[in-house]
Amino acid sequence: MRLCYRKILAPLWVALALGSFCQAEPSTNSLPKPLQDSLLPAIKNGGFAMDGYILWCSSVIKVGDTYQMFASRWPAQFGLGGWTSRSECVRATSTNLFGPYQFQEVVLQKRPDHWDKSRVHNVKVVKAGNKFVLFYINTANETGYAVADAVTGPWTHSEKPVIRASNPAPLVRADGSLYVFCRLRDSESVNHGVAFTAPSYEGPYSSVEGGANLLPNGGELEDPTIWWANNQYNIVLNDWKGHATGISKGGAQYFSKDGIHYTLVSRGPVFTKTVKYDDGSSETFARRERPLVYVDEKGEALALFTACMPADEHARIVVQPIRPYYPDNL
Repeated sequence: MRLCYRKILAPLWVALALGSFCQAEPSTNSLPKPLQDSLLPAIKNGGFAMDGYILWCSSVIKVGDTYQMFASRWPAQFGLGGWTSRSECVRATSTNLFGPYQFQEVVLQKRPDHWDKSRVHNVKVVKAGNKFVLFYINTANETGYAVADAVTGPWTHSEKPVIRASNPAPLVRADGSLYVFCRLRDSESVNHGVAFTAPSYEGPYSSVEGGANLLPNGGELEDPTIWWANNQYNIVLNDWKGHATGISKGGAQYFSKDGIHYTLVSRGPVFTKTVKYDDGSSETFARRERPLVYVDEKGEALALFTACMPADEHARIVVQPIRPYYPDNL
């Protein structure tokens, strides 16, 4: 039976904030069905591409009848490494979730003499009350945000980073508080899965479990995406070093009932570097990263967005429809 997340979300998080909610890992017979079983071929003429640019880090929100995509981009002439000093945030729109998306404007750029002086990258958009909030990073382990009353801006930047981590995956709770799953790279280049909570998007942000790695069995990650459904957190991420799936940077899926104890759904990858298209063709990319699972108001996943880079490094956003997926436990 599907539970109404609006009714259960606040009590769950009151318990978590008090540290009184703790649940053992579920048995294998209560695992959700894996997302990959519901994936459909990608729309070959959909997604988002721009001549002369590398596109990365897509995030999509529906406003009225229009899908608003925020993404990172930088000039292709500088190659993949150009993100470190030239990445900026752009907005594109489509009346179809699967695209194609059309470029509208540059939204955020790096600001000299501010905390975000190097780049604007890892953009993620959420709606918090009446505000649109764009989370993004500057350097590694340095996440801040910009906020606006309208999806078209104008945007006001946070005065400093609010989270000491990268790859933010924010989830706004029913009471306006936030849970943010991130990547934290330590001094030995180990990519831990960590989480933070805050009473509002403005903060202050507190680490969950003292900043411990929440992925089981020493799992590592990049690029988490998160949604709430079936009274649980659901996450898809890039499986750094292949700890979970056996495929380096393959897609791995986890879930948690309490935001602390995460369980791997399946050792089968959610996605690999090979994309099958709706015309029967397929393409194997040099890199496929930055997954975003788009979810409707019922908690059903409808699309998987990924940044896909062919050998020539002209990366674009590819959209793969999902047969409406709800992570019911088997």
